[in-house]
Amino acid sequence: MSSGAGLLPDPFPVPRASGPLRASIRVPGSKSITNRALILAALADGVSVLRGALRSDDTDGLIEALRALGCAITVTGDSVHVHGCGGRFATDLPVHINLGDGGTPTRFMMAAASLARAPVTIDGSTRMRQRPVADGVTLLAALGVGISSTGSGTNAALPLTVTPGVAAPNGGTVRVSRTSTSQCVSGLLLCAPWFRDGLRVEFTEQPTSQSYLELTVDELRRWGVAVDESRDATGQLTAITVPYGPPRARPEVHIEADASSAIYWAAAAAIIPGSVVDLLGLPHQSRQPDMLAIQAIGAMGALIAPSPMEQGATRVACAVVDSQSPLRGGQFNLSGAPDGALAVAAIAALADGETRLDGLSTLRVKESDRLAALRDGLIAIGAGARIEGDSLIITPMSAQHGRGPGAIALIQTVRDHRIAMAFAVIGLQSSGVQIVDPGCVAKSYPAFWTDLARMIQPQ
Repeated sequence: MSSGAGLLPDPFPVPRASGPLRASIRVPGSKSITNRALILAALADGVSVLRGALRSDDTDGLIEALRALGCAITVTGDSVHVHGCGGRFATDLPVHINLGDGGTPTRFMMAAASLARAPVTIDGSTRMRQRPVADGVTLLAALGVGISSTGSGTNAALPLTVTPGVAAPNGGTVRVSRTSTSQCVSGLLLCAPWFRDGLRVEFTEQPTSQSYLELTVDELRRWGVAVDESRDATGQLTAITVPYGPPRARPEVHIEADASSAIYWAAAAAIIPGSVVDLLGLPHQSRQPDMLAIQAIGAMGALIAPSPMEQGATRVACAVVDSQSPLRGGQFNLSGAPDGALAVAAIAALADGETRLDGLSTLRVKESDRLAALRDGLIAIGAGARIEGDSLIITPMSAQHGRGPGAIALIQTVRDHRIAMAFAVIGLQSSGVQIVDPGCVAKSYPAFWTDLARMIQPQ
């Protein structure tokens, strides 16, 4: 997908908002849900239509990968017609797939390749070759799937080759300790209805990014899969069981607006006094993990409520009309919302008092080392920031941190779409913010800069 960023200067000077934001916006469909629905639709028997699907580098990459395995997919705007393969991909020839920077597509395709008919080699960008896939290699091997990779054990990396058996994997039970990412587990769960004995995942430790595993379970159930969950007394998942029972295609699947994209406009509304922004297509009670980050913005002082504009929408408003610090700092565990944590970290620079964000261990192995990139960006805009273990501590922007009036804050995005978007929000309220490589937003939100320009136009 093209972001149109080729028409933008690089670095891109973020325009400061001239007044309160008064807007309604419908961000693209959820990346997390779109990716999950694509895998289920591709494996189901029959034709599924995904409405409101996200079109981005990540999702388009997954579509091309599924096509390479023999799945017929046609795309019209944000509607995706998927002709499912009935549990085994059609091509009998070896396939080589390169998914670029796509972490979720890569890990989902590792599991999906076990249902191919010929060897599948999966590769990615230089950064993706550095990101963890060892958990997926270990889990697939434990299920008897042939898999070889660059490196071995905890050093397993892309490129890798999955060699499927004559029949679908047997499935069975796997035990999972703390993983570097939940995506490898989610990939297996999505394919499990086609494993001959289904799949039971038993967690020996608190699972990584449990909220995303719960999203996977929700999506499986939406497709009619009878998933069983076990939890301990504190509500932590201890096991997920997916029985054999391939779901049929679904004629209409409606994808919610992406909370991970909507959070930037929620954050913008929260820091600009007098602002009211309606997030259309995003239910106030959505189960998307980054709703936890939007709720954290509410705990910092913004008003979060169902929108009166339409059913299934969320309204975010700044609680004050004339304060320079409309938010207050606080302590939040955002382990369940690692993507949304970036927006919370950015606006903490404009809050009153210190903010501590805990549970950020997975940020180190995303598209960039996001903990380091956040710290560096926060310092560049004149805030204080330090990393303590898996936590980020932020003190508000002030002269003592070394950025005076009129100074330029150059944000190095390190090819990371969420770093670009998080600091663009700060630029709406703080002059001089410039974003290096603005085109990186195409990974998840190609129209971001267009929507930003529309957001600050007088209504």
